Amino acid sequence: MTITAEMVAQAEAEVAEAERVRAAAEEALMESPNSTVKSTELAAALKRVAQCRVNARELREAYDAQVMAERSAATREELEKAAAKEIAAAGKELKAARGRLEDAAEAAQRALVDLMKQAEGYDAAVERHAGVLAGAGLGLDGESGGAARFFDCVVKARGALYESAGSQAVLMHVVHRVAAARLPHPCTAVGMLEYNVGRLVPENREDGLLSGLSAPEAVAFPEVPPLVSALNRERSAR
Repeated sequence: MTITAEMVAQAEAEVAEAERVRAAAEEALMESPNSTVKSTELAAALKRVAQCRVNARELREAYDAQVMAERSAATREELEKAAAKEIAAAGKELKAARGRLEDAAEAAQRALVDLMKQAEGYDAAVERHAGVLAGAGLGLDGESGGAARFFDCVVKARGALYESAGSQAVLMHVVHRVAAARLPHPCTAVGMLEYNVGRLVPENREDGLLSGLSAPEAVAFPEVPPLVSALNRERSAR
């Protein structure tokens, strides 16, 4: 026997009608509490309600099982045909989104390569001028001069200071700024970039290199409540 949605709806409607008759029978018995007829009618109404509920429940369960069996029996081709619009929409949107992502990644890659080239060129210029000025007998004790230190080179040119940067440090500094602005906190990646990769830290430099960069566009994440406050709220709710 095939159970239809209409059969289930009809059974549930019979439950509603039986409940209406039962309510009317209860009201009639309240008006005539000593009436044997009214009492018998209420008993019959209660029995009818119970029967209708059982019938509706069994039909609903059998219908749900039938639907699940039909879906399980459907072939992959039939399922894909039924979801054809959703599949087409997903393919169209995701193809375009992937294209935009890959274009952005390509542009970012080119920009980062250029960033490192500029850092390498800057360091080469600092090293060259530091050697020339130091060779001319000009150290860092005056307004202008140069020196090669253990890890870097330094140049003073009429009071302006220039220190080697390191292409890795510059790269990690820029990536860290973007990660800190766009990733939720706390984030392992942000911590690794900040503490474990030797990024350039403008506030630790005498020349203030990269200290004037504009702030990356940030994502506003919900504030994580302090653990103590969360525990207190849980205790208060008990």
